[in-house]
Amino acid sequence: MRKVQTILGFAAAAALTALPAFADSKSKPPAAPHVQAPKTTGKPTTAGKPATSSKPATASKPTTTSSKASSTTTTKSGSTTTTTSTTTTTPALNPIAAKISSKPQLNAKITGMLPGGISLNRASNGFKNQGQFIAALHAAQNLGCVTVTCFMKFKADMVQNGMSLGQAIQHAKATANATTEAQHAQSQANDDLSAAGSTSTGQSSTSTTTTQKNKNKKKITQTSGAK
Repeated sequence: MRKVQTILGFAAAAALTALPAFADSKSKPPAAPHVQAPKTTGKPTTAGKPATSSKPATASKPTTTSSKASSTTTTKSGSTTTTTSTTTTTPALNPIAAKISSKPQLNAKITGMLPGGISLNRASNGFKNQGQFIAALHAAQNLGCVTVTCFMKFKADMVQNGMSLGQAIQHAKATANATTEAQHAQSQANDDLSAAGSTSTGQSSTSTTTTQKNKNKKKITQTSGAK
């Protein structure tokens, strides 16, 4: 029983002791809870600078095209256009080439006989007349001298060295019968000119004159006999 009373006594004393503290707690406002600041770990990382975009590509300058015929220049005041024209000049034909070219049939035959790579104007330049040139061309072909180099040597003997057709033939081919070959080449040249309606100078004109004289003599003789 005493124990119970003792316990009750202690309980009553504890209650009396707690009342003032409880009253004080009601009269004072509750203190704000203490918030602990977050710990910092090292320096905060700073975001890198934003990448700057590269400069916009500038449009390339338009390409300008120029031609030989015209050219354009630009000045501060405006644009001016200057037109230039190019002209090509062909060398004038020598008299022999001009005569041969004027006759289509003869021109076709002679140009077909020329060595490859040489023009009619170059081949005939320097000869005295059509007959001499065409006879030289025939003689060279008859001897097998069909290249440009060979023909130009044959031509040089006649034009530059003053050789006759027979001498040039003899120089080109020592075993050839120069007289026979020269006569044959001359006859071929006369035939070409006759077919084209031309008359050559030299042997052809002489033979034509002689033939005409012979015909006239025959007519005179026949007339005398008839009387």
